[in-house]
Amino acid sequence: MKATKLQIETEIYRRSFYEFSLEAFKVLHNGYPMDKNWHIEYLCEVVQEEVEKVLNREVRDKHLLINVPPRSLKSELINVYLSVWLWVRDDSKKFISTSYASRLSTKHSKNSRRIIESEWFKEHFPKIEITHGENTQTEYTTPSGGNRYSTSTGGAVTGTGADIIVIDDPQDPTQSRSEVKREAATDYFKETLSSRLNEPEEGLFIVIMQRLHEEDLTGMLLLSEPDKWIHICLPAEDSDNVKPIELRSKYVDGLLFPKRLPYNVLETFKTRLGSYGYSGQMEQLPAPSDGGIIKSSWFNVIKEIPDAKVDFFLDTAYTSKQNNDPTAMIAVCKHENNLYVKQVHTVRMEFPELIKEIKRFAAENGYSRASRIYIEPKASGKSIVQQLRRETSLNVVEDKAPTQDKVSRVNAITPIIEGGRVFLKDGMYINNFLNECSSFPSGKHDDMVDVLTMALNKLMSKKSGGIRATNVSRR
Repeated sequence: MKATKLQIETEIYRRSFYEFSLEAFKVLHNGYPMDKNWHIEYLCEVVQEEVEKVLNREVRDKHLLINVPPRSLKSELINVYLSVWLWVRDDSKKFISTSYASRLSTKHSKNSRRIIESEWFKEHFPKIEITHGENTQTEYTTPSGGNRYSTSTGGAVTGTGADIIVIDDPQDPTQSRSEVKREAATDYFKETLSSRLNEPEEGLFIVIMQRLHEEDLTGMLLLSEPDKWIHICLPAEDSDNVKPIELRSKYVDGLLFPKRLPYNVLETFKTRLGSYGYSGQMEQLPAPSDGGIIKSSWFNVIKEIPDAKVDFFLDTAYTSKQNNDPTAMIAVCKHENNLYVKQVHTVRMEFPELIKEIKRFAAENGYSRASRIYIEPKASGKSIVQQLRRETSLNVVEDKAPTQDKVSRVNAITPIIEGGRVFLKDGMYINNFLNECSSFPSGKHDDMVDVLTMALNKLMSKKSGGIRATNVSRR
């Protein structure tokens, strides 16, 4: 018997998550068609391939980690349509959905239910329904045992498990610089969600988010378990950050989604979001590629520095643990109203070894009787000042405690750097130093930025002679 148009359509939607999504979009948008774009079909195909493994109960070795900008339909695709299509394939499967705010989680849950209750869906999939009496805004089930549960970052999932867990923007982009919020999002995944797959070897995690910080959930996963994730990164504009790299050829005039994110819209986002917001949400970089508050191009790299008195600035912490802040040391000299950086060094050492390392660093970088070693007076700094004074003849100075926050202090010294007043002696430290400067304040560490700020404040302030303009070549 010849298949009817309805039967053919039903089978197409069942076999293709992409085709299903095109029709589901119309349900939620008053019949208007989706703005098609290559990345939508690509994401649907990648996601379907991984979901098929769940349906076939295959043992998996990787989960999905996707970085895409807002307005690219990421939440509707992965957090709304997917849970419904999963039931089209097997309505006994369980799905957990999370977002940073409960209102968003609830909205996605309600939209999924709207699709299931739509005439289009009932016509094509009449056997799939929501169990009567078990239908709330955030949780509903099917007669076959399927379940969709929605919550927010930090929300309880006790007693709840799933075959697929979607983590959609675990942190509010407006709170990207909050260490407390970042840790809450990463801890929620590590301590709560990571153990909620019903079949740990067969279930699927999908993390889909914008990059907000070097230590956001994406950063944590790529650092701690890079081999466990298929990483897809699709910035709004073509760049070396596109992953997989072959997808760059699909960008049109350098744009990911020209219909929704054309250049004039992106320019508006640049103004509204600022350099850090745009870098994270649109470029999928934790810090702007050319630097944020401090730009790498402002520094001048030279082969030799003047023969002048060398001073030292230290931001100290005595610990050998890699996850703790390091001690940072900088050796600098001032010559003709320019600051010359001879060396920047970071170490993680216990107290006795750190004392030895400070003496070695000073001797190796031109310490003289005229030199001063300035140490920030936090708890560890005070102890180090006392110890160095006790056992050495080094000219150790306990620096004044800062009265402003770090961002304010850095903003105060950026005109000096931008004006071409800071020269770096070429060396192995250069790349790490420039990377930390350009990622401030969104980088993992800022200790080298701290000692640079200390040096500029002490040696290049108006009280020490002021700043003169000069023409220099930039790196």
